Amino acid sequence: MKDIERLQRLLGGAELARLRQRLARKLLREGGGRLALGDVSEAERFAVERLLGRSPRRGKSLSVELEALSAALARAGVAADLRAALEALDGPLVDERAEREAQRRRWATLIAGYRPRAESLGLREWLEALQAGGLLKRLARRSERRGHSLLEQALDVLERLPVQGLSLSALAAECLDDAHGLDAGRPVAALVRRALARHWHGGVALDDPDERSIWAHAGVLLGGDITSAVLTLRLPVGAERTLDRALSCYGRAAEPAWLTLRQLLRHPPAWDCAGREVFVCENPAVLAEAAERLGGDCAPLIATWGRPGAAVLTLLEQLEAAGAVLNYHGDFDWAGIGIANALMARFEMRPWRMGGDDLQEYGHLGGKPLSGRPLDAVWDPELRAILDRRGRAVHEEQLIDILLEDLFVG
Repeated sequence: MKDIERLQRLLGGAELARLRQRLARKLLREGGGRLALGDVSEAERFAVERLLGRSPRRGKSLSVELEALSAALARAGVAADLRAALEALDGPLVDERAEREAQRRRWATLIAGYRPRAESLGLREWLEALQAGGLLKRLARRSERRGHSLLEQALDVLERLPVQGLSLSALAAECLDDAHGLDAGRPVAALVRRALARHWHGGVALDDPDERSIWAHAGVLLGGDITSAVLTLRLPVGAERTLDRALSCYGRAAEPAWLTLRQLLRHPPAWDCAGREVFVCENPAVLAEAAERLGGDCAPLIATWGRPGAAVLTLLEQLEAAGAVLNYHGDFDWAGIGIANALMARFEMRPWRMGGDDLQEYGHLGGKPLSGRPLDAVWDPELRAILDRRGRAVHEEQLIDILLEDLFVG
C-alpha cells in the first residue's frame, strides 16, 4: 500500500463503511460498472466527489463508475486500484454468495461420495434428505471433515442392521467403539434414527413413533425392553423352540399370553400363520372375554391396548412377514380412527367392522361425547361424516358380543 494514512482519510472511517461495502459487493459480483446509491450521507458524497475531482452536488442519490474511482485512487498514489484500497481498509474481499455456493457444492460432493453405500441399503432418499434439509451439516457443525466421519459411522451402523435382539449399547460398542455412541442426543444416533424412522425397510409409519419402536424396527433392544409387551391369544406357532412350545401350551389351554419385546427380538417365534386370519383389537377387554367365552374356539387375537407400542408393532411385523391376514377393529372415536389410520398405513391390514355402515347399525347405543380433532378414515371416506353427525363414541366394550361372533371358529 502506497500511503495508508492518506487512503484512510479519503475512504476510511465508520461513516464510509456502507459506501465501501457497496463498492466491494459491486466489484465482486460484477467486476465493475456503475454503482447507484440512494439516501447518501454528506460524508459519502464528499468522499466520492473529492476522489473524482467533481464539483459538489446536492441530492439524495449518487452514481459512480468503479473504473473511474479505481483510476482516481491510482492517480492519487494511495492504492494500485479500488480492490487494493478496499482490502487495505477492511481486509480481503470475500464474495459471500460465491462462498456459500462453493460450500454447497463441496457438501453435495461429500454426500454424493456415499451414494453407492446408501443405495445398496435402499437409503438413497435418506441420503438426499440429509443434503436437502441440511441435517448433516448442522450435526457436523459445518465441518466437512466431521461430516465425512458422521456419515461413515452412520452407514457402518446401518450396514450392521437388522440384528436379532442386540442391545443398543452393544451395537454402538461394536460399530463405533463407544457404548454410548448411539445414545439419544448423539449425532450418529440422529442420523441412524432418521434412516430407521423414515426410510429403512419401509420405515416407521406411525406419527411420532417413540424411540423404542424405532430401534425395535431394526431388531435393536433399547435397555432391557421387558416393559414393552403385547397381549395375545391362540397365535399359531410351531413347536420347535422353547418360546414356541410355551406359546403352544398357552394356545391349547386358550389362555392369554404376554410377549415382551425382548422375547420377540431375541427369540422370534416360528409363526405358523401363512394365509390365516389374525384379528387385532384395541381393548384388552375384548381379548379377555374371548378367552373366557370362546376358549379354544377363538380365532388368533391380539390386543394393542390403545396406541400400539414397540412390542405390538414388532409382533405385527413378524406376523405379516409370515403371511398372516391381519384384521383390525378399534374404538369409533377420533383417537381410535387415528390409531387405525396409522396401522393401516404401515401394514396390509383390513378393517374389521370399522365402516360407516357398521357404525350406523350401532345407532341405538349410547356413548361418550366425541372429543379431539376430527379425522378422515383412510379405509372409508364416509365414516368421518357419519361419526360427526352421531356426536358420540362407540367403544369396543359396547360391541363385545358382536366381535365374539366373528372370532368364533368352532
